[in-house]
Amino acid sequence: MAYCAKCGSQLNDGDQACGNCGEPVIKTAEPVVVNQSNDKLMGVLSYLGILSLIPYFIKDQSSFVRFHAVRGLNLFLLELIAGVAASVIAFILPGLGGLLGWVASLAGLVFSIIGIINVANGDQKDLPLIGGIQFVK
Repeated sequence: MAYCAKCGSQLNDGDQACGNCGEPVIKTAEPVVVNQSNDKLMGVLSYLGILSLIPYFIKDQSSFVRFHAVRGLNLFLLELIAGVAASVIAFILPGLGGLLGWVASLAGLVFSIIGIINVANGDQKDLPLIGGIQFVK
């Protein structure tokens, strides 16, 4: 399975350009191999909250790092939105808002752990349930 080197989107076999960003597809004979410790470090940073900005804005990263940087930044933005929503609800209904904030924090932690496990295994998989939500590409 191939992924765009620029935005990390999944590509179909035979694509000449990325459907999301229009980047021309560079054909390689071998799959992406993650053997550099720097790639794994940057991949792990991608799932550590605001630190996801570091791998996202560093230029000349491998497609593996770019893939996880985009997913990690989307997760961070989703956590921010959920936190603000829980705060607004807590202002109106204190008990329910506090519970929703706790659930959102726990879900963010679980998704971060899943992302870090994917990085450690060298996999380029979307996060379950929220993988289709993209604020940045």
